[in-house]
Parts: sequence; C-alpha cells; structure tokens
Amino acid sequence: MKFCISLIFTILATTVFGQQNPNLCSPKPRLLLFIIVDNLTLEQLEIVRPRLGRGGINRIFDHGAQFTAAHYDAGGNYAGKNLATLFTGAPASAHGIVGEEWVDSFSGKKISALFGDAYDDKGRIDTTATPRNGLLLSSTIGNEIRKIYNSESKIFSVGFDPNLLIWSSGTDVSEPTAWFDAKSGLMTTNAEPDTLENWVDDFNSKGMAQSALAHTWGPLDDINTYHEMRYFRPDSEQKSFFYPMLNTSNRARYALVAGSPWGNSLVRDFAVATMVNESLGRDDVPDVLTVQFTATPSCGVKKQPIDAETEDMLMRLDQNIESLLKYIDFDIGMDNTLVVFTSAQGSYDISHTPSKQWQSRGVVSLHRATALLNLYLMALHGQHRWVKAYSGSDIYLDRQLAEQQGVAWDTLLTESADFLLQVKGIGEAVVGRRLNEIYSISPIIDVLRHNYHPKRSGDICVALEPGWALELDNGQQQTQLWGKEFVPLAFYGWKVPKSIIFEPHNMADVAPTVCSFLKVSKPNGCSGDAIKLINY
Repeated sequence: MKFCISLIFTILATTVFGQQNPNLCSPKPRLLLFIIVDNLTLEQLEIVRPRLGRGGINRIFDHGAQFTAAHYDAGGNYAGKNLATLFTGAPASAHGIVGEEWVDSFSGKKISALFGDAYDDKGRIDTTATPRNGLLLSSTIGNEIRKIYNSESKIFSVGFDPNLLIWSSGTDVSEPTAWFDAKSGLMTTNAEPDTLENWVDDFNSKGMAQSALAHTWGPLDDINTYHEMRYFRPDSEQKSFFYPMLNTSNRARYALVAGSPWGNSLVRDFAVATMVNESLGRDDVPDVLTVQFTATPSCGVKKQPIDAETEDMLMRLDQNIESLLKYIDFDIGMDNTLVVFTSAQGSYDISHTPSKQWQSRGVVSLHRATALLNLYLMALHGQHRWVKAYSGSDIYLDRQLAEQQGVAWDTLLTESADFLLQVKGIGEAVVGRRLNEIYSISPIIDVLRHNYHPKRSGDICVALEPGWALELDNGQQQTQLWGKEFVPLAFYGWKVPKSIIFEPHNMADVAPTVCSFLKVSKPNGCSGDAIKLINY
C-alpha cells in the first residue's frame, strides 16, 4: 500500500473530532498510541497550553483523563530508565535499566543499556551494533500482548532516539523501531530486511529532510507575546529569532532539522505512514505505536523555564499532534484507539539559564567528586585507582583491587560513603547493598531502593540535596528532584471519561492500567497498580 500524504491530509482537513460514546467503543482498544515528548515538563505544558488550538494537546487533556501528579522515581539522568518503567510497570530495581551504562558486577565490563558490551578498544560503541532491549529483566506491555496474539499484534516505535523508543517492544523481541538519522536525513530502522516491504524506502525517497534545509525557522507569532519576552526578556536587543536549517558547522548535516519543527513534522508523517502501510488498528487484535517527538530545539541557547524557541516548537508540534489525531479519527476511529500522552523526563538542563529564579543552589560534578574520593582513598590505602567508574548517580569501586591490597571491602564502602556525604550538595551517599537494611522516613531512601539493582547499580548510590543540579560530562547541568520527577500524563480516547486526577500516581501504574484495558496480563516485574478510569 503506497503512502500518499497529500491525499490523507486533504481528507483530514475536513474531519471533526469529539470524545466518542463509550457504548459504541470496541470491547478493547484496537490501537494503543503512546505520544512521548522528550524533555516536556509540567511547567512548559501549562505555560504553552493557552496558546494551543483545540484539536491537539488540548484535545487530549481537555477531553481525556489528565493527571496533575504523575511522576517517575527521581535519580539519574537517563530517560531510558524512565521509559523502561513506563512499559514494564516496574522500577529499575526490577527491570534492570539503571542507567545509560553500568559496570557488570561479575565480569567488570562496562555495559551499555542499548548495545550491551559492544565497545571497541577505545571505549566507544561499535558502529555495527544494533540497538536492542535484551537487557530488560521484566516483560513489557508488548510481551504480554504477544503472549495472547503472537505476531498478529503489530508493535512499532518511531521517533528520534533509540534510547526513548526501544523499551516499548517486548524483551528480546526485535520489534520494528525507526529513528531519524541526523547524518543521512533518513528514517533508519532495526527491522529485518524485507519485513517492512518497500514503503520505508519509498518514504525516504521523498527527501523531506533535504527539503527542510531550504527553510528558515522563525517565530510563528509576534515574538513579544512569547513567555520569555513577557517575563524573562533578555538584556540584549534581540527581539526575534531566525535560524537557517542548512548546517554549516561540523555537526551532522541534518542535526538542525532533527531539533526543529520540520523534524517533528517528518516523524508525524512517518507515524502516519506506519499506520497506513502496516494497517494498524484495523482489526480486533490490538496494535501498539509509540511516537517520540522532541521539545528540545537544536537552535539557539537553551533556557528555562521556557524560551521562545521551545514555546514556538511546542506550538508547531501541537499542529502535528492535531493532524495525527485527525488521521486516527478518519482511518481508525478514536473510539477504537487509546492515546497515552506523556514525557520522558521531568528534569532539564539549566546550564544556560540567565534567570536567578531557575538557577540551582549549586552544581555537583561526579567527575570531580569521584576524583576527590580517589585521592582520599589513596591517602588511606595507597596509590591506586580505587574508583573504577561512575554512571548517573552511581559510583563503582574496585573490589578486586581491595582484595589484592588486603583492604576490607566493607571498610572501603563505608569510608567512601562517609567521604561523599561531606561533598557540598550531596544529600545522601549510601552503600547500595545496605539500602534494604536502612529504616528511614526520608522519601529519597525509598527512591534509591527503587533504582538499585544489586548486579548492575553502583557500590555507592548518591542523591543530591533539593535544589542542586548534577553536572554531566557534556557540560549540561541537569536539575535533580527530591524523590519524585513529575511529568505530564493524560489518557484519551476509547472509553476514557473526561476527568482530572489529583492523586499522585507513579508512572509504573501506566502499564497495568493499559494491560487491564487490553485484557492481557500485567508484565511479570510489574509493581504498579491499575488506575480506575473507566465507568462501565
């Protein structure tokens, strides 16, 4: 089946929308659509919603079930950990994705969440490696659907980053995942040859990214009406922005397109192409489509709470979401579709914010903190490299070295945790294997427990004090929340009634809720509880 975008969106222009009558809905959703917007915070969403139309994001939130206190367990800076929780209903302590990488406790090898131990001699990921989710230790929504419907159920993920896409499919199952390659400007897929026929090549042949290079990105509305200009107007005289998409730097040719409105439009078009060419939602066997959009501009200097570029990008993204929903109205029916709208993270980079209100109390660099820790341990036990590695908020010590030098392992752990607690900005430094022995009413201890896996997490688990930021190796300063990382969440379509849920819900509750709608078992590591949304 060929994909004709001009015909489809001509039809969509005349489509009307409305929440369907539950009595007319299919017995279970035929299509489960996850819309994931990376780095979209609750603050950004509330700021921009009054400027959006009625048919996109506001349609989902105004006519569906919106949550005001949905959250992931805080800790770390890897969005893949959060999305593994979204699709398994389990914390990292059960699903095992504790960070973007970790040190295996048995082999001592560095392990990538996406690529396993596929590192070359210089510590770089092998370019021939394929992203996979085989390191997930819990089943996913996709796994549970497969148990009932086998390969008749179709599961796809499309977007920009495999780190945000690969977790929606079943563990050790090579579900088709497609992402935008900023070097080639094409949608790249991990699918086996010939499994997607020729429609992906046909889509890529249209050269949408190449066409985007001719555009210049400027504000959609009067720049003076944007939040940044109304409340955080910079001292400079610049009152607008205009960014050519043609990349003249050493970056990948289409890097600017990837973080622009044209990048989101391309992903929208590919999502529709997937639904058309793979016939998603056409029968009573449930299908799953995860679509990742971006709220992170590739142009300009990123500022918070919301800069003009981000606001403009969200306004344009809203138009893409509106047309995506209209296509579903036309071809599948919203009464057959369950939409889950959310974000991958509730934290953000504040390294360039000029606002004192949004600056952190301070910044902690684990690179510097572990260097100081190693110097301290060297003074106590000799000139050796006692700290093996750090990742996220985990610190790994060299147990083999301790045994060789005759240093008691428990002593080394205690000394390290005690030292790190003296570092300004660190609120907790706990020996990981002792977490289950600690009695504390502090919410951060529970969070550390939820994030700790004995075979993958660090020997020392660190949490920052409220208001402090974690400095990453790339120079970003990532905000760190105390206990809970709040994100937008809304359910829409099928039998979901209009409602506002004020009660706190961990994002681990999403998977069992969806599985109950689909009438399949919860994932085997699931600890979340199904949310009551449907009144029969």
